Amino acid sequence: MADDDDVVDEEPEAGGGTGDSVTAISPVETVKPLAPPKYEVRPGLGEKFQSQNVRDIILSTMQEQLTGRQYRADQAPQWAKVIANAVRQRVQELDMKRYKILVQTTIIEMKGAGIKCGQRCIWDPETDDYIDDLFKNDSLFCYTIVYGVYMY
Repeated sequence: MADDDDVVDEEPEAGGGTGDSVTAISPVETVKPLAPPKYEVRPGLGEKFQSQNVRDIILSTMQEQLTGRQYRADQAPQWAKVIANAVRQRVQELDMKRYKILVQTTIIEMKGAGIKCGQRCIWDPETDDYIDDLFKNDSLFCYTIVYGVYMY
C-alpha cells in the first residue's frame, strides 16, 4: 500500500508528564488606545491673526471698488456690502485656522464735518485682534474694520 507510506502520523507532544496535550495559544489582538483629545486653546506659532496681510486686503479692496466714484446715497449701502463681502472672502482665503472673521464697512459723504467712532469688545488679547483702514477721496470716506476672534 503506497498510500500508507505518504501518511505521517503526528504524535502529540508530552506536556510535562501529565499526559494532557498542549493547546496552541493564538496571539491576542491588542487594541491600540485612542489618542487623547486635542483641545486647542491657543493658536500655534504662525497661526495667529495676520494683521499686515489683512490690512493690505482691506486697502486694495477699497481702492478697487471706490477709486473714481463720487458719493451717491442710493449706491453707498450696496458698495459697503460689496466691500465687506469681498474683504471677508479674501481674508478667509488666508486660512487662519479657528478664526471667526467679522467685517464692518462704513461709507459716508465728505461734507467737511468730523466723525467719531467707538468700539468696545471683550476678548482675549493674546489671540484676538482687529485691523482697520480707511479710504477717502473728494466726496466720500470709507472706513473698514476686520475682527479676528479665535474660536476656542
